[in-house]
Formats: sequence, structure tokens, C-alpha cells
Amino acid sequence: MTHYAQAVSRGERATIPQPAAPDLRHLADALENMRVQLEGKAYVERYVETLTHELKSPLAAIRGAAELLHGEMSADDRSRFLRNIETQTERLQDLSERLLGLAIVEQQQSPVAVENINLDGLVSELVSAVQPRLIAAGITCDLNVPSGISVRGERFLLRQAIQNLPDNAIRWTSHSGTINATAENRSGECLIRISNTGPQIPDYALPRLTERFYALPDPVTGRKSTGLGLNFVLEVAGLHHGHFTIENSGDGVIAALRLPLDSHTKATEAAPDPHR
Repeated sequence: MTHYAQAVSRGERATIPQPAAPDLRHLADALENMRVQLEGKAYVERYVETLTHELKSPLAAIRGAAELLHGEMSADDRSRFLRNIETQTERLQDLSERLLGLAIVEQQQSPVAVENINLDGLVSELVSAVQPRLIAAGITCDLNVPSGISVRGERFLLRQAIQNLPDNAIRWTSHSGTINATAENRSGECLIRISNTGPQIPDYALPRLTERFYALPDPVTGRKSTGLGLNFVLEVAGLHHGHFTIENSGDGVIAALRLPLDSHTKATEAAPDPHR
């Protein structure tokens, strides 16, 4: 009970203990109910504050463009302001969808629909989805995910989390650069690495990249993203008892996601090779 209370006070996910004594079980249930109620209140207050802050900029841009469209202007200017409204509307939609996804993950204590997920098929599917962007940017993507590696978790959440990694890599890869996507068994875990060539992350920003709403300006457009994608990856990793890190490499950046292997992959990894 003490360990549970200490974990909750640190903001960690904790499993409610189940003592043998009925009175202690009632106390444990009461503590869990109190945690849920307090976290729910703090959650609402936090998100109302942050959402209000993040909505101000796109809403101001949309309103400003709409007011100018009431006046006389050239066709080129009108088209430019309409495109601005479309861009900011897409930004609002992206922000709301990412916030909703993050809200769901933060309130979960464990994955819900757990299954064995083959990484070869999943990563190949996600890379294929961004192929048009890779071609447009002249980026080469090398994929090295052996068949037979599976993780156990919630497919929807892991798919959304892993999708953020190539999306982020494309934004920061130099034109005609390279992205490498790999996966391997390592000490009972699956290590997924997405590396890209391009500018390195400044030292002051590295420890903050997974913070909610923290984002660096895009190296091409100068615009900032929602700052929710990598935070979502971190939350999903924690939910699955995994880890997520970002670090600079010699010629770019490496994002590494560690997830527990499923039982079948672990058993295969541990089995002796009969041919040796």
C-alpha cells in the first residue's frame, strides 16, 4: 500500500494492491477511487488551460484572414488568405485529434485490447503510407525488420505511436537524405530504431522533446508542430512497460523505442539452435 501511494504521488502508473485482509482491500479500493477522482479533476484543469493556449494562434490567424477577405483584393491575395484558413483549420483538427488520443492514453493504467503484433508487417505498412512524402522529398528509406519479431500490446496505440517516428524523421531529414528503420531482439526486448540524416537536435532541446507541446521550428518552413507526437510515443511506451529515447548520432538523429517481446518470440530467442 505504501509503495502504491508513493508511486501515485510521483505521477507513475501503479497497479492497485490486493491485500488478503478484507479491511485492507476496502482501503485499497478507496485509495484507488480517490486517485481516479483527483486525477480526473487535475486532468480537466490541465487540458482546458493548455488547449486554450494552443487554440489562440490558429484561431487568430483564421479570424484575421476572414476579416481581410471582406475587403477588395486581388485574386492572388484572396487565394493566399483562403489557403491560410485551410492550413490553420487543418492545424486545429490535428491538434484536437492528437489531444484526444493523448488523453485516452494518459488515463489508461494498462493496454486494453492486447494481442501479439508482428512488427515486420506493421512497420512495412507504416513506411508504405509515407512513401509519397519520401519520394517528394527525395529521401531514401532503408527498412530492415526481420520476420518473426512480435510484441504484445494494443495494436491501435502502438500503430499510432510508431507512425509518429517516420513522420518526425521525414520533417528533419535533409533533402536527398536517408532514413533507416530497423528492429531487433535485444535482451528480452524489441528495439525499434528510426534514424535519419540531417541536422542534429540542439543540446538545450534534447531533454524536452518528449514534453507536451514542446516543438522546434521546422527546418524548412519555420513552423512548429503541435508538440504532441513524441509525447504520445513516450506515453504509449510507458503504458506497455517500454522505453522511448531520442539522441543525436554522427550524421543525424536516432529515435529508439523499446517494447517487451511477446512470449513466443522470447521462447524462440531463448531456444538453443539445433544446428550448432
